[in-house]
Amino acid sequence: MRSLMLIGSGWHPPLFREEARALLGPIETLHPRIAFVTQSDSVLARLSGASLVDDALHSTSRLWRYDQVLTVRELAAHVAEWAESFLPTGTFAVRARRLGTGVDGLSRRELESEAGALISSETRAVDLENPDNEVVVVLAGPEDASSHWDEAHGGQLVVWGMRDEASTGSYTGTSPTERPFFKPVTLDPRLARLMVSLSHSGGAPSAVVDPFCGTGGIAIEASMLGIAVLASDLDPEMVAGTLTNLQRAGGGGEYRVEECSADRIHETWGRRPACSFVFDPPYGRNAWASDDGLEVLLGALRSARQTSPDGTICTMLPTSPEALDGPLSEDLQVLGTTWGPLKGIILDSGWEVSLSVPVRVHRSLSRLVVVCHPAD
Repeated sequence: MRSLMLIGSGWHPPLFREEARALLGPIETLHPRIAFVTQSDSVLARLSGASLVDDALHSTSRLWRYDQVLTVRELAAHVAEWAESFLPTGTFAVRARRLGTGVDGLSRRELESEAGALISSETRAVDLENPDNEVVVVLAGPEDASSHWDEAHGGQLVVWGMRDEASTGSYTGTSPTERPFFKPVTLDPRLARLMVSLSHSGGAPSAVVDPFCGTGGIAIEASMLGIAVLASDLDPEMVAGTLTNLQRAGGGGEYRVEECSADRIHETWGRRPACSFVFDPPYGRNAWASDDGLEVLLGALRSARQTSPDGTICTMLPTSPEALDGPLSEDLQVLGTTWGPLKGIILDSGWEVSLSVPVRVHRSLSRLVVVCHPAD
């Protein structure tokens, strides 16, 4: 078992934490963008495929500022004392970063210089270009601005540790415009990867099923993670385009792409255990503002239930920007209807909503990321 401190993306701190829980299990939230987790190496290896984890640190320490004054010299001394026990011999660099407004009175550059000077010795030399080890110091304060409401609040906190090999940095993926088949409705790779992460339930799914595959954004991310893909679309152009994009991506997960209505995927794929159904419905089409849109969704949910009764759903539904203002209201308009009753309708299709988090698309449109598990 190992313990890691995870540093999350500032784009959407609540979804950073939800992704960490989905991939790793229970976490301790220290700050909206900092989580502490203890897990086996095999589970921690899933971090390499995370979407919203910026950094991972091991052998960590933490210091809450509260109301006392903290100087650069004092903090550098704490880091240097820690380094005596945890920093291996060899070259090193101190990298400081700020989250939100940071910590009052602390300069990143001054801290890097002061701590580096205190740690440096005959057996530990500073190398800023290609160090053997990196000491990361995070100066975390309240978020200065965010597009997404967050129930977690952070005071001023300093954490530091060794950058872990599990740390791969922020995920961006390949720009959809660089794929051979592109449409303006293509999903952002970061969001597609996040949805695949959120669909984990105690481990990776046996396959990711996307019944509205479009240009293949979700299918590509799943395949790149080595997960089998079953993708389909009613539009033959999208089917051909997804195949082309998957071939170009060269992911390790096997894939099949078929022309199929979303409410008939159980006939196309048959019965399969532990699948994740990850899809971004065509919310921009006129049908999604009418009862027809709801029927399309429910048809997909019912068919998914027949395909994999023990599976997981991760989807996105159109909602209004009011969803971003605070705790989710049961009266919120989602998919042209009220969220409270809509959850009941989803339950009747065999799935229970376990997570619902809004994401800003633009000024007049938001989407609700929804995760569902079997209702019984």
